[in-house]
Amino acid sequence: MRILVAGGSGLIGREVVTLLKASGHFVRTLSRNPKRAAALQGVADDVRVADATKDGGTASVCHEIEIVVSALGAPVSPSSPARASYAETDLVANLAVLAAARAATVRRMVYVSVHSEPSYSHTRYLRAHIDFENALRSSGLEHGIVRPTGVFGAFVEMLPMARLGLIPLVGDGRARSNPIHERDVAERAVSMALGAQRGVEEDVGGPEILTRRQIGELAFQAVRKKPRFVSSPPVMMRLSARLIGVVNPRARDFLDFIIQASLADCVAPAHGRHTLGPYLASKAT
Repeated sequence: MRILVAGGSGLIGREVVTLLKASGHFVRTLSRNPKRAAALQGVADDVRVADATKDGGTASVCHEIEIVVSALGAPVSPSSPARASYAETDLVANLAVLAAARAATVRRMVYVSVHSEPSYSHTRYLRAHIDFENALRSSGLEHGIVRPTGVFGAFVEMLPMARLGLIPLVGDGRARSNPIHERDVAERAVSMALGAQRGVEEDVGGPEILTRRQIGELAFQAVRKKPRFVSSPPVMMRLSARLIGVVNPRARDFLDFIIQASLADCVAPAHGRHTLGPYLASKAT
């Protein structure tokens, strides 16, 4: 098979590339960041660097491609310097890839979306993903959609805070989730890409259900620090998000999503075998 992995240099995308190459497929990648894309040289067969949110950014990227797997999207990270909203990045970029796929010989597209709960499905971050899901379903292509809870790599940013001795919590930290290893998400995406079944949509989480506080405790454990938390009242966080949104839509979208997701259970059907503690410990060293 000739397969395009959009977002191939990201946490999930890189795992998808590795799995596909191990199975003997031709893999082309599309990434925006040249430095991160450079790490794919020698791994993927054809490494393309372009900004899919810009006109012409996806020109010819789907030429002679049979299947597209898109893990394309801005990181859910407080340290991102970008200011464009998730609708202006995730949605626009994926719509451009979809348009390129429809114009070429692509027959199937698999999209890595996000697990959603009713309490936060209205957030701008989720809406960007949901809107693209709807566009993909109505595109005429065969499709697959995998919706992970938080991937392990997203929690690595807690390690520097743990080293400093303090991790903030939104609310009391009792909301539960089952984060999933990016390799386990990639395995589901590759299965959808190569399998015979069409129109597969699946929510996936890891094998271990943890509270938000317990996730923080694992970060402290990884850096061998005594757990210490500070609770941020949700009402103050929401006010901060509104004020920040005047100058930084991305930070507003991030905070809106994190606030709502931190207050609600976010548990999906369990997949994989990896647990978060050993993962964070490996990253801490």
